[in-house]
Amino acid sequence: MKGQSKVGKVFKTIGIVFLILIILLVLVIGVFFVIDKVDDAKSWDELKEAGYVNLVSVGSHNLNVCVKGNADAQYTIVSIAGLNSMANVVEMEPVADQLKDKYRFAFVDRSGYGLSDDTHEEQTVEQVVSDYRTALTNAGLKAPYILMPHSYGGVYVSYWQATYPDEVKAIMYLDPTQIGDAYSYGEEMSGRHADLFMYAEVVCSKIGLDRLIFKPEQYTFNLKTQEQKDYATMIWRRCPMSWAVCSEENNYFDNVKKTYDKLVPNDIPKLYIDTRSYTIEDIRASMQYEKEIMKIAGEDTSDLEAMESMVDQRLVDGEKKFYENHIKTYIDKLGNVTYVNIPGDHSIFKHKPDEVAKTLKDFLGKIK
Repeated sequence: MKGQSKVGKVFKTIGIVFLILIILLVLVIGVFFVIDKVDDAKSWDELKEAGYVNLVSVGSHNLNVCVKGNADAQYTIVSIAGLNSMANVVEMEPVADQLKDKYRFAFVDRSGYGLSDDTHEEQTVEQVVSDYRTALTNAGLKAPYILMPHSYGGVYVSYWQATYPDEVKAIMYLDPTQIGDAYSYGEEMSGRHADLFMYAEVVCSKIGLDRLIFKPEQYTFNLKTQEQKDYATMIWRRCPMSWAVCSEENNYFDNVKKTYDKLVPNDIPKLYIDTRSYTIEDIRASMQYEKEIMKIAGEDTSDLEAMESMVDQRLVDGEKKFYENHIKTYIDKLGNVTYVNIPGDHSIFKHKPDEVAKTLKDFLGKIK
């Protein structure tokens, strides 16, 4: 009986300790949640005062449509972010600021991005394009538009122009995801899905625990002004991960396939900015830039430094082969494309904004 009593006391002690730990965990989460919501409210007021907030209904929720530039411009340039690029409205400013006197810009945050509402709706290419079209219409911006997508945003834009060509005056692709080839369309991509880590990120984001690991410097270091860095940090802290982004990952392959199957070359004027490097000098320069980003993020650069010392003509030949097999294939599928190579970081609008702005101006100047 004494032995049983001792065992009972041990289990009781363990239970009490476990209960205390649970209570402490709940208190910690509660504290972070309150801090997060208070900070969100403060940053929301600042962002609204700065002119970044303009919520527009798309039915079940709201999207943010920030309009900047020349209100009397004939066409609206619609900036569309790449996958999980939350602060597009600020990060694109180094380019947009150089064109805003002549052109009107609309920065539309799709569901779960930036200042827009999150949603559990499936982020199929049809749904996303429908939300963009509805948001622009409800914001009072009439088609046709000049669409300016970055990265995976190009998938939505390619579907848009193939499905509703009368709504698109021109397209300016900023290093878009290539589709219709083994690189992004092959069977190896069909298994791409949001993993447990991504869903955990969403939960941490919703309750404010992401503040423990979030490093805004890796997203804001190359913005021009401290004000831009501050605003970008506010937006990233509000929404570093969302349910909608997880849905995009789950629909990645299907969205690419649907878009590829829709594509037929047409006469809509298109600019294609490719950021890949096709000389040894450009490859090394791009690696140096990437190394700077990694250092700011506190990441180990030893592997990249080892690769840097191995750059030779074979790597250049590989890049050129990639162009022939993937980029040129996509360009031919689109039709009427002006191709421009600006070697550098994938987010070229932050890396080389002046060169990008000049390229956009030259292209826009040729549109009738």
